[in-house]
Amino acid sequence: MPLSQMECCKCRGKFPVRRQRGKLRKRDHIKTMWCPWCKSVTPHRERF
Repeated sequence: MPLSQMECCKCRGKFPVRRQRGKLRKRDHIKTMWCPWCKSVTPHRERF
């Protein structure tokens, strides 16, 4: 499975996310999710 990096747009914290080959997202795809560093729901940008 390919590995992408999700980067928080608020604190710039990064963590890995596994994606199936057929479900890869475009570079800089924005997803709103929980940030373990900010302790809140923030937008995250997907990096490869």
